Amino acid sequence: MFIRMIKTGLITLGLVAGTLVQAAPQEGKDYQRLAAPQPVAQPGKLEVIEFFWYGCPHCYAIEPHAEAWAKTLPKDVNFRRVHVMWPGRGDLEGHAKIFVTLQQMGLAEKHSLAVFNAVQRDRLELRREEVLFNWVKKQGIDVAKFKSIYSGFGMSVAINKLAQATQAYRVEGVPLFVVNGKYMTSPGMVGREDNSVFAVIDALLASERKTAPAAPAKKK
Repeated sequence: MFIRMIKTGLITLGLVAGTLVQAAPQEGKDYQRLAAPQPVAQPGKLEVIEFFWYGCPHCYAIEPHAEAWAKTLPKDVNFRRVHVMWPGRGDLEGHAKIFVTLQQMGLAEKHSLAVFNAVQRDRLELRREEVLFNWVKKQGIDVAKFKSIYSGFGMSVAINKLAQATQAYRVEGVPLFVVNGKYMTSPGMVGREDNSVFAVIDALLASERKTAPAAPAKKK
């Protein structure tokens, strides 16, 4: 998909764009197993992570579908987004700081599409602080609180955590979805930038539910 996925994502997209995701996703085609499985953030819940970048046009294309899908999730699924952070990519940091700030304000989900629209549709350079803070004000967000977090001492720690997550899950391109710390899938693997990837995710979640250990019986 994005630069690091050109050799796989875009080639796959071109070859199978006209095909539909099969009812039973195929390992190695529609999804892959993680070489090193990762623990979920909330034990006892299934998990889906979306790795993305505000500057990625493919992430922007899938975002409306992701938002619609997220609204249908049952309570046993924890869906969270992680802004990708690759080493040596200073162009990512400005967007990652916006994500961290909104996340710490509890506004990341509410304003996700708005940030994408500003960057991708309106071509606003939100990595320039004067542009960013003016945009934040127009969104009705508390500018003083936003600035405090955005420029705070804890920001470097938060950015490092994004980099660590990107490395731990071996994310080489975005958008990428990780299911329950075990599987990865993407629009590039599926071959379509629509709801198809979420059909794969739903199938993987259903499979995980079947293999999940039964809850211990309550004592009388």
